Amino acid sequence: MKKLRLLTYTIPALLLLIFLSLAKYNARRAPWYERALWNLVEPPSRFLNAFQTSMVRVWNEYISLVDVEKENQDLLKFVQTLQGQLVLQEELKLENQRLKALLNYHEQTSTPSLFAKVISNDPRGEFKSMTIDRGLKDGVDILMPVLGARGLLGRIAKVSSQNAVVLLLDDSNSAVDVLIQRSRERALLVGGSYRPELMRGSSLTRMEYLGNKSDIQEGDVVVTSGFDGVFPEGLPVGTITHLETSSLGIFRKADIVPFENFAEVQEVLVLQRVHVLEEMK
Repeated sequence: MKKLRLLTYTIPALLLLIFLSLAKYNARRAPWYERALWNLVEPPSRFLNAFQTSMVRVWNEYISLVDVEKENQDLLKFVQTLQGQLVLQEELKLENQRLKALLNYHEQTSTPSLFAKVISNDPRGEFKSMTIDRGLKDGVDILMPVLGARGLLGRIAKVSSQNAVVLLLDDSNSAVDVLIQRSRERALLVGGSYRPELMRGSSLTRMEYLGNKSDIQEGDVVVTSGFDGVFPEGLPVGTITHLETSSLGIFRKADIVPFENFAEVQEVLVLQRVHVLEEMK
């Protein structure tokens, strides 16, 4: 019984081994012409397969690079758009701040007034002036005071239907009756000169005809007196930066730095003091 079981397992195993051996022998013993053809075709076929694989990989990489380049261009355009929007928002924010300061004064004064934009500015030329986009058609006329967000700029010197020229405080033809805010002493403010060594390259004005014993000191605030019939009382002008006594020892002079940097002004407020004009015509 045991011998029969052994034969049952052994014979199939031997048959399988013989079959595998014959198959291996037949594979190695393919006809010579088949082997010759295989040896002739196999290298080019291998090369073509490798070349095809390489070209597919290169094409895929190229397509990927094209896609990446397009994505980069799209991202760059998007970033530039965002930067432009941020710059515009910042400009609008700054403009709103400047207009808010002007609006505060507009609401506080009883004098009729209107807003205007600066369309040209020459604060450092021979004639210190700026041009605004309001004129006779808007109710602007000569001698009307002009303010910036921080203080007095000057007065209307020329006017046309569409525009007006503002004579700035530091022009040699400018003269304003002013007060020292602290001591209430009166003086005449006249045009000075551009001083690049000062902070922000500010322009200078000068106070003249101060008494030798005047109670003034550096840092004092200067405002309009209202006595010249052009500028209303209390408009902020600037601060005293330097004091000197004349050679005769009778009068003192003082350099004044205006609160406004004339070169940076973009919006102004025009005080429409019509009743003063009618008196002076």
